[in-house]
Amino acid sequence: MILRLFGWLIHRINVHALRVSFDQPFRHSLPVPEEIFHLPIYVTAVGWERTKAGENYPLSDTALLGFNWDDGRTLPEFCLVWLQEGEGSLETKSGQQKVTAGRAFFYRPGEWHRHRPGLTTGWTIYWVHFNGSLPHQWMLGENYNLEGNLPILQADDLFQMQLMRLIQTAHQSPSTNLETFSWQVAGLLTHFVKNESPRQNQRHHSADAQVNRAVEFIWNHSHAFVDVADVVAYVGVGRRALERRFSNELTRSLLDEIQFCRLTRAKRLLAETALPIKQVIYRAGLRSHQHLCLLFQKHLGISPSQFREKERAEQLKS
Repeated sequence: MILRLFGWLIHRINVHALRVSFDQPFRHSLPVPEEIFHLPIYVTAVGWERTKAGENYPLSDTALLGFNWDDGRTLPEFCLVWLQEGEGSLETKSGQQKVTAGRAFFYRPGEWHRHRPGLTTGWTIYWVHFNGSLPHQWMLGENYNLEGNLPILQADDLFQMQLMRLIQTAHQSPSTNLETFSWQVAGLLTHFVKNESPRQNQRHHSADAQVNRAVEFIWNHSHAFVDVADVVAYVGVGRRALERRFSNELTRSLLDEIQFCRLTRAKRLLAETALPIKQVIYRAGLRSHQHLCLLFQKHLGISPSQFREKERAEQLKS
């Protein structure tokens, strides 16, 4: 009994020590070299932030990760968030919900969302961005706990300790332990897995299940080249019919969605890695340098190299 109590006290001390080890908010983009990129799961960024009661949110903005409440955002990868203190609002296309201190949740690639802290409470959040074939396979299986339209759980001490250890290590040495981070984030995701039989078709971007399948396929393959024909073949609906349903539901075409997905991923890679342009093209599922340049010129009015230079200049200012 004494040994068990002693172990519990040590555990609580360790959790508390990890919680209070950060004095200033930070955000670290982690390198993703070739050997890490090919792992089934890998971490791309970590950080934490604190918004006080009454403060405007977000406190800062970047071209890709920052957003405002009016526009929301769509990410090319997964984002896991733990709300340590305060409370806030989360919203996806399926509706809005409240989240309170101690809860953890994550957004999926291609899922429009927005969140903000409570005006009278503020919040303290810790977050990890990750990607890879493994989490995509898990999401297709739908074998995870949902609350509303998001995977949400009450984070126990073990989850908190695992998350804080990952973030603390990445904060102290963001360029090392990269393979270890992969194992750590995989361990965090197991907390979201449910015990009962999977429920089907729980994620919804629209009222049309075929459109949902098309969107999921596009964003679940953000790291690989796919075209409209691939999407049509996966969904199993005639091309004209799917294009019409897609346009009616989302007011854009299948090709528009594919291009937006590729552009979003390319922006992320250019802004947060030192990968050469050739590797960015490959990892964003694009066929050529010309294709990449056309996308950036069409949507941003600048070249990929100019975008990277602009991002680096903004990062130096902050």
